[in-house]
Amino acid sequence: PATRRKRVAGSRRTAGSAGGRCPSSAVAGGGKRKRKAAPAENRRGAAGPEPRKRACKEAGPEEVSESITENAVTLADHVVAVAISFIVPRAPRTVRELMRRWEKPILKATIPGAGGRRPTKAMLESAKEAVLRFFTLEEARGKQSAVVKAFYLASGEPALHFDWAGARRRVRMASFDMRQEVDSWNECLAMTSGETNAVCEIFVCGTKKVTLSALTSLICHEALHNLARRTRQGNPFLSEDTEHVGMALLGDPQLVHMVD
Repeated sequence: PATRRKRVAGSRRTAGSAGGRCPSSAVAGGGKRKRKAAPAENRRGAAGPEPRKRACKEAGPEEVSESITENAVTLADHVVAVAISFIVPRAPRTVRELMRRWEKPILKATIPGAGGRRPTKAMLESAKEAVLRFFTLEEARGKQSAVVKAFYLASGEPALHFDWAGARRRVRMASFDMRQEVDSWNECLAMTSGETNAVCEIFVCGTKKVTLSALTSLICHEALHNLARRTRQGNPFLSEDTEHVGMALLGDPQLVHMVD
């Protein structure tokens, strides 16, 4: 079975609340996970049991009148902070202050963004270059990196290894799915998929409109998966929920799917 994670423009779960793309799943609460709108999935590492694969829920024409990626609502930062405070040993006010301090503009984008267009190869290359620059800068900061600090707080681990080279490789290999061969893209705009966490790749919906900043945020989000790994004995990979909490601390938009 393969590992799949998605990022939607719609539902992401948040810590303690109800749902979705917030730490896509850990934060928002009840939403689905797979990156921006999909149900939460279990992720396991290559060093442990085979990772499970949970495909996006495929809704038939009678189930869904429109993709949930198109009517997502972004949770306010103070709401996200309260949700995260149920997961990490920090008060909501402290979490909110850390979010302000660690916020990364490359992640803090409106998804899918107003006035977007069907993504092009040029947009994809531009987004990749921006994410690669961001990773190079964060790696150079070492323990002072906000990314490093956020994942340590989210995981509670005493020691983590950050595979920046692997993250950059996934960014360079990121590609569009133009024919729904990877997913139906009713629940997300991007995902990480592969036989194991160690060999996963990034795929982005190539047919739905997004802005360049949204596309860059999507790729950055997906590449942050599997970046931080435990060094102690056992499965080295963090859970998807834990990774989403770390991303939420960095300003990753927490999206929920609103139902009338």
